Amino acid sequence: MDQNSAVFQMAANRLRQATGVVVFTGAGMSAESGIPTFRDAEGLWHQFPPQRFATLPGLLASAVAQPRRVAEFLIALLGPIACARPNPGHLAIARLEAHKPVVVVTQNIDGLHQQAGSSTVYEIHGSMLRIVGRGRRPLRRLSRAELATVVDDLREVIGSRGFAFPQLLRAIEPIFATGITHYHRPDVVLFGETMAEPDWSQAITAVQNCDCLIAVGTSGTVMPAAALLDEVPQQATVINIDPAGGPGELQLRGPAGTVLPALVEAACGP
Repeated sequence: MDQNSAVFQMAANRLRQATGVVVFTGAGMSAESGIPTFRDAEGLWHQFPPQRFATLPGLLASAVAQPRRVAEFLIALLGPIACARPNPGHLAIARLEAHKPVVVVTQNIDGLHQQAGSSTVYEIHGSMLRIVGRGRRPLRRLSRAELATVVDDLREVIGSRGFAFPQLLRAIEPIFATGITHYHRPDVVLFGETMAEPDWSQAITAVQNCDCLIAVGTSGTVMPAAALLDEVPQQATVINIDPAGGPGELQLRGPAGTVLPALVEAACGP
């Protein structure tokens, strides 16, 4: 990325003039914190088909029929989230709040924006760090240390003799249980489920009222999240930050951890 380029300078100028900013982040934002993406060639959905591992009926059926495979999936999903820390891109978004109103709308379920210090974050796909009961009734927050313990327990039991469905359920009980009287799960949006509320409705309103949207690490093609881009006012500026490009009139090619700090500093100072 050339910080002296006309596109970068225009993006910095538009951000400097903006009075209401939405930062719309996807999997590429968290990839720089060590969390694998889902849809890339080597992503989780390539290894673990979503119809079997990302729907509640499919996941339960797979857990009974192939508990070891489900344990492998949960280790691959939860392990990186348990270890993740905000990267310079997350921190730059949080710093931007010192200069102007910022709303973060994220497709990610890892809680890194809040950890970085962003105060208004709408998690439209929910959060792996929030446990809910029936009807998505909030029960408690889950720390990364607790998530790491679940991963450690899974790694321990998966290699044990006679590993089966009951051992899997015991290992994941802190985050998931299903029964007539006892039910809880992570507050994440699985395939076929509605978007997280009230975050989804609040995200739509925020986008409709912004004059600058920065899309980071998202292709802008995965529905229904991509529909948010249709809500951007016609007069608003859309800046895209991604090595491969994406939605937006101003394309800044490069990793979020490099481009975002440079952009925020150019627009608002150190």
